[in-house]
Amino acid sequence: MSIMNFTVEETNLVAIYKADTSAATLARIAAALPDMDAEFKAIAESASRKLAAITELEFFGLSFAPTDDIDEV
Repeated sequence: MSIMNFTVEETNLVAIYKADTSAATLARIAAALPDMDAEFKAIAESASRKLAAITELEFFGLSFAPTDDIDEV
C-alpha cells in the first residue's frame, strides 16, 4: 500500500491522538469520536480510514506534527 496523502486537518487530528503505533492511534481516535461534532468527526473518520490502510512501517515514516495551511512569506 502506498502512503496516503493526509490533509492538514487530518494531520493535525492524528498529531493530537498519536500513539506509539497506528493501531493505538486509531483506538484513541475511535474513543474520542462520540465527543466530536459532525465536522470534526468526518475528519477523524477520513483520517482513520487512511491510517488503517497504511503499514506500521509507513506510519513510523510519517510526520504528524501539528501544522496550519497558511503559507508563510
